[in-house]
Amino acid sequence: MTEGIALELAGELLRSARRIVVFSGAGLSKASGIPTYRDADGLWMNQEAVRFSHAQDLERDPAGFTRFWAQRLLAVEAARPNPGHLALAHLQRLRPSTRLVTQNVDGLLTRAGAADVLELHGSLRRWRCDHCGNRRGPWLFHRCIRCGRRARPDVVMFGEMLNKGVLLDAQVAAQESDVFLLVGSTAVVYPAADLPQQALANGGQLITLNAEPLALDHSATAVLHGKAEELLPLLVEGVGLPPGSA
Repeated sequence: MTEGIALELAGELLRSARRIVVFSGAGLSKASGIPTYRDADGLWMNQEAVRFSHAQDLERDPAGFTRFWAQRLLAVEAARPNPGHLALAHLQRLRPSTRLVTQNVDGLLTRAGAADVLELHGSLRRWRCDHCGNRRGPWLFHRCIRCGRRARPDVVMFGEMLNKGVLLDAQVAAQESDVFLLVGSTAVVYPAADLPQQALANGGQLITLNAEPLALDHSATAVLHGKAEELLPLLVEGVGLPPGSA
């Protein structure tokens, strides 16, 4: 199937769907300057990223932990939504039943104008205090204003569980979806990686959009290979057309 035919087919699926779920990973934000995880220049190639990605590292090396995550926060705050984020926010406006689920912690979908994004791994733009439970802030130099202890990013780190409520909402959305669009994720980290399988098991159709081939491509109705920031605007452009439109 050529890219043009695959793009047309994917657009038709989105136009005809009653309930759409978009599940995005690091590939969506790469064009915004946010590094991915497994690329040659990804985060897991950075020894500090590996070193400070466990919650207990806050106690082991509080200064190093806070410095590393503060640097990541600065990078996220400096980033801007790219055309892929903007296209997904526009898709949600065109089809309000669309649910956006993401593994990303950069908050760029929300900054692009998307509503009620299900952030499976939390958000780097929120910090919390595990000592007293304060999540509201304000934070003073990454210390809790309530108790004075060091705060940490409100993200899921190695060895921690996903938020049960957010995961359940994402699972229900996947199971009820007519079309599940997988964007910029290898979908290999569980339990999040099970979401496209749940959509397929309940009769949903799968669209994959990724720079590289995926194991899930063989289960997809439409497969798109390319950059999210280039293909998503083209894909969403025609969603407002009636089903069957060219």
